[in-house]
Amino acid sequence: MKKRPSILYPLLFGLLMLFLFSFMIQEHLKPFQTQPLMGFFLEPDKPKFRWEWYKNGYFQQKVEKYIANKYGFREPIIRLYHQYCWDLYGKEYVSYIYSGKDRWLYYDHNIKDYYGTEMYEWFPDVEDARQGYEQEVRLMNKVRDILADYDVTLMTFIAPSKSIVYPEYLPRREHDTTTLNARTYYMKRFGETGMPCFDMNDYFLQMKDTCSFFLFPPTGDHWNFSCVYAADSLLRFMETLRGEKLPRIEYGDEYLDSCRIGEDKNRDLEGELNLIRPIRFDPKFAYKERDYHLVSDSTTVHPSALFIGNSFLLRTMSYLPPQQVFSDFQFWYYNRVSYRDAIQVIDSVSFLNRLDVILDADYIVWFSSASQMYRATEGFAEDAIIQLCIGEERFNQRKKQLIDSLFHDEATRNSIAWNASDSLYLTKLETYVEQQMRKNPEACFPEIAGEGTPIARNPLLLDEHYLKKRALRRDIKRDPQWLLAVSNTTTQENITLEQAIDRETERVLQGIPSLRDKTVSAAEYREILIKEMIQRITYEPEWLQALEKEAAQKGVPLEEWIRRNATYMVDQDIYSGKIILPKQ
Repeated sequence: MKKRPSILYPLLFGLLMLFLFSFMIQEHLKPFQTQPLMGFFLEPDKPKFRWEWYKNGYFQQKVEKYIANKYGFREPIIRLYHQYCWDLYGKEYVSYIYSGKDRWLYYDHNIKDYYGTEMYEWFPDVEDARQGYEQEVRLMNKVRDILADYDVTLMTFIAPSKSIVYPEYLPRREHDTTTLNARTYYMKRFGETGMPCFDMNDYFLQMKDTCSFFLFPPTGDHWNFSCVYAADSLLRFMETLRGEKLPRIEYGDEYLDSCRIGEDKNRDLEGELNLIRPIRFDPKFAYKERDYHLVSDSTTVHPSALFIGNSFLLRTMSYLPPQQVFSDFQFWYYNRVSYRDAIQVIDSVSFLNRLDVILDADYIVWFSSASQMYRATEGFAEDAIIQLCIGEERFNQRKKQLIDSLFHDEATRNSIAWNASDSLYLTKLETYVEQQMRKNPEACFPEIAGEGTPIARNPLLLDEHYLKKRALRRDIKRDPQWLLAVSNTTTQENITLEQAIDRETERVLQGIPSLRDKTVSAAEYREILIKEMIQRITYEPEWLQALEKEAAQKGVPLEEWIRRNATYMVDQDIYSGKIILPKQ
């Protein structure tokens, strides 16, 4: 009897082929959605074939690197390997994250700051670091003194560092006591020179033994609810500088904060480890939050503010929307991108009229943290002194002088554009000179050099019309009713708020009655508030997503459901007295 052929081997062969080709199928067709990896990556460009690269092997290296970052199922394979390293060896397969006692996670730069070695990431030696710190202290004090003449208050706020507040969980390393710590140096010098400065690290160190929950999560680098305590302290400190009453924060009950890996704010460091499952911790590390709300009354002032800072402030803005505290607000993220709130980007800082923004503010706050103070103000102090003391014409004149003096300098040419044509060298030289002028303006402009406050001023600051406009702009931004009336014209005229404010100031200076003097009915004002609330909802993804689910469950169109919720919240504020409608 003939034996029936077995299908086992063809089946196994088919499964093997499917397995081998599945990576190529996933790479090109992506039939399966995979969770993206978190962290900082440099995506390699697709290499272009060149015969000389092929002969020396460079092309093959680039192809190999490109394929290694593009193969199918790359993300789950990496997560699986990272989980294997973490479970079996306790190893973090990320170069800038380390685990300490009880598997608390820390960024490497925060660990180095605590142990005294971060200075060497930014300066070659102690003397060079001291000179860099002193330049920043000198410039900050000059900017502070000049801004005081225009009723603008400059101050510094240092956000707490997890490595300073909870050093007992850090991985063990040797202390280097020969270096200059940026935070302690700036605090000492600011105290000596009278620069207003508030260090939140000291306050958090006092709080951590009395607070009922940990001020930082084991899996995250940033503060979460504890940022509300810090914001409260910052507002109280700001009150002492100008003698004004700012909004207050009232607190309610505590509750546990649930979190999901890679998504929740408590797990920003753990997310970057790219593990498959969450790290388990002792229940004592459970992170809590509290109910809270802002309180204002008829004596409360809502000033305008400009913050220059880092991601700690972005997290704070997600808890306390700045529009509820300040009449006008900008946040220059690392002095590069300007934010209106935690989500809405205004523009690149380099594209803004920075002198206008600086002089419009009542408060300017350098918002930093311990390990990032080595980077000083990210160029803000240098740019501010140029904006305030050096006009555009003088800046360009000095730039041309420096370019002309360096164009025939062989050492400069060899360092920035060796073997380049004259036109390419000139282009690179222009960029190089401007960078150096903005990096060290005191060395380029004798009128702002030295220890004292410069007397030189941007010609705009000597223009009476310009100064009147600046004063009017600040009045508009500090008057909620006036600002609301002006902002209401942006949709009608299809312009930005800044453009609308400029138009209003020009009209007032020409003797035309201001928009503030126009009568707004209670119903119209309520409708404006509802539209603003709708806009707030659409800017907050989590809030919007929750309302989408509710609208689907109730069978109501999303736009209608958002409006219902916005109307309810505005009416509740009117009923409670938080919002006062115009009298008829």
